[in-house]
Amino acid sequence: MILAIDTSAGQCAVALLDGARWEVRAEPMTRGHAEALFPMIDAVLAAMDAKHSDLERVAVCTGPGSFTGLRVGIAAARGLALGCGIPSVGVTRFEALATAQGGPCRIALPGRGGTIFVQDFDAQGMPEGEPQILEGEAEDLYADPLVLARIAAKRSPAGRPAPLYLRDADAALPREGPPPLLD
Repeated sequence: MILAIDTSAGQCAVALLDGARWEVRAEPMTRGHAEALFPMIDAVLAAMDAKHSDLERVAVCTGPGSFTGLRVGIAAARGLALGCGIPSVGVTRFEALATAQGGPCRIALPGRGGTIFVQDFDAQGMPEGEPQILEGEAEDLYADPLVLARIAAKRSPAGRPAPLYLRDADAALPREGPPPLLD
């Protein structure tokens, strides 16, 4: 049984895949992923009459996406995997969208400030090079958590999932130094 999580973009979505049976929950949202995620996980487990101990693997969308959303999903997946003693598998949003589309394709996702994140895939769904940042506009497409689960079912776990960041952080360091420490 594979649990898949996507909080990378404007949705909070989970899927539970058990062979030919599955259950999916998805809700559009740009904030509140942390509060919505575990009730969704509980709902898919209950719908399939399953428990956390039935899980064999956890899949998570690693981005690109919002900084906080990625962190919520990846932390949840890694925590569940650790707690259940099972592997966790990261899948990029590019991979999930390319798999769902099939065939050779170019996946483009919106960035900030008139940029897009782009990655090309061959007919077998394999990436052709690294993701790039280009100028342009793109529709914000969401990963199907069921596709994430199906990819994870075929993938060997390799390390812990980590966020796919294509740009440096926008945060600026404070202009003033830190306050003095008192003894």
